[in-house]
Amino acid sequence: MNMLSLKNIAGGPGPIPILTNINLDFGTGLTGLVGPNGAGKTSLLKLCLGLLTPSEGIIEVGGKALDDLSLRQRAQHMAYLPQNGPVHWAMHVSDLVKLGRFASTASADDDDKAVQDAMQACAITTFASRPITTLSGGERSRVLLARALAAQSPILLVDEPTSALDPAQQQRIMKILKRRAKEGTSVVCALHDLPLAARYCDRLVFLHEGQVKEDGTPGEVLMAKSFTEAYGLAFDKRGYLEDEHADD
Repeated sequence: MNMLSLKNIAGGPGPIPILTNINLDFGTGLTGLVGPNGAGKTSLLKLCLGLLTPSEGIIEVGGKALDDLSLRQRAQHMAYLPQNGPVHWAMHVSDLVKLGRFASTASADDDDKAVQDAMQACAITTFASRPITTLSGGERSRVLLARALAAQSPILLVDEPTSALDPAQQQRIMKILKRRAKEGTSVVCALHDLPLAARYCDRLVFLHEGQVKEDGTPGEVLMAKSFTEAYGLAFDKRGYLEDEHADD
């Protein structure tokens, strides 16, 4: 079942569309958006959310046109984790995660359970009462992810969740996203780290020059001719440069 559909979409942050003729359907699983800087990955996520308005085409969420959904309904369908989301106030971790329930119409008990489940999934319960400003970068990233997970939306859109994190924290974040995808969520994640994308994603969508150039398994996309030409480099199916691990 398609949870999110883009039909003949064109658009971007300015008057001239940077994305054109985008046709994509997203169901359950973890989909990685890959491509060079400026390919339109963040713009695509923002179009899906309604933060940018397409100049052409239709976006459907749960079978309904995005334009027909209220802001609250959009938030109930889709959760969003922006890239390097700033937190400049000393809010306690548990209170920040609770913000993920702002669109909920459930009972207070159900809201509390959703918050606790999200905190457990992200392994942040031990510092629930600490101000987020006292946490490390990796811990803070997990708190912000927990806020998105607490929404329990069927669609989770994530923009570069592993940037500026050490390898251990990167793996931790990707494992959380993979687990949520296996539980039935449609996770769409913009990524620059190709080995991470190859290891954790079920599907990759390759954006280049404002269009979808490839759409398939990680191995199919990473070894496609168009991918090699766009980067000027040849990658193996694991996302490494072909000569990096020749002896593995």
